Amino acid sequence: MAQRGHTISTLVHSDVNIDVWKLFRQGFREGFSLPAFMVLASMIGYGALVHSAGMNIFIAIVSTIGIWGLPGQVAFVEYIILGAPVASLLLAVSLANMRFLPMSLSLVPLFRGSPSGWRWRYLWVQVMSVNTWVGLLRKVPELSPDERGPYYAGFSSVCLMTGTVGTTLGFLMAETLPFFITVTLVFINPIYFAFVFAAMRVRACLIAFAAGAITGPLFYLLTPEWSLPICGIVAGTAGFYADRLLRRFA
Repeated sequence: MAQRGHTISTLVHSDVNIDVWKLFRQGFREGFSLPAFMVLASMIGYGALVHSAGMNIFIAIVSTIGIWGLPGQVAFVEYIILGAPVASLLLAVSLANMRFLPMSLSLVPLFRGSPSGWRWRYLWVQVMSVNTWVGLLRKVPELSPDERGPYYAGFSSVCLMTGTVGTTLGFLMAETLPFFITVTLVFINPIYFAFVFAAMRVRACLIAFAAGAITGPLFYLLTPEWSLPICGIVAGTAGFYADRLLRRFA
């Protein structure tokens, strides 16, 4: 049974008391680290980018919370500027954030055996980013399935909060700071992601990353409206099959 005074904030699982708010605060506190500041800096650049596109601050904030993936958000703004078809815009944003599918699938087993974790699964997916995904994976060995949800919620709240604040600041400072400085901040997070994936040493990801860096500018010259989805499909496919081919000769 939960202790008196902790009826709401404590869960009971396998005769072990779990203080939900304590775990939430722990995740929230540990969220104020390098990833959160990376999100803040890159979203400042995104806010400035939205301002330069002539959109309002409401769209900037809603797109950050709703899309919650910087590549998809940048594609959203760029395709609106280009006047691309809605189908092309939706496809580009979806493919840019398609990386969340395998990430979310990898998190499902981590909440197995936790009724509360399964109940909130759609919220966990919505607030997931590379930062929160990596943060939870690093903490998994120390937490039981029931403890992971509250910790993940606290950690994710920090990233989402700093992302929203960064977007707002970038939009408001767009006219006071040089444009090349604020927009350059957009590339901080992708660079950070590149180092994260490089550290994980996943060969398929590294090959896809290199293929995308080479083919991306070429596809943009050929068709700016469809360059991102085409590049994503080509580079991802190249990374997958190149990795399989190299395994045969390993």
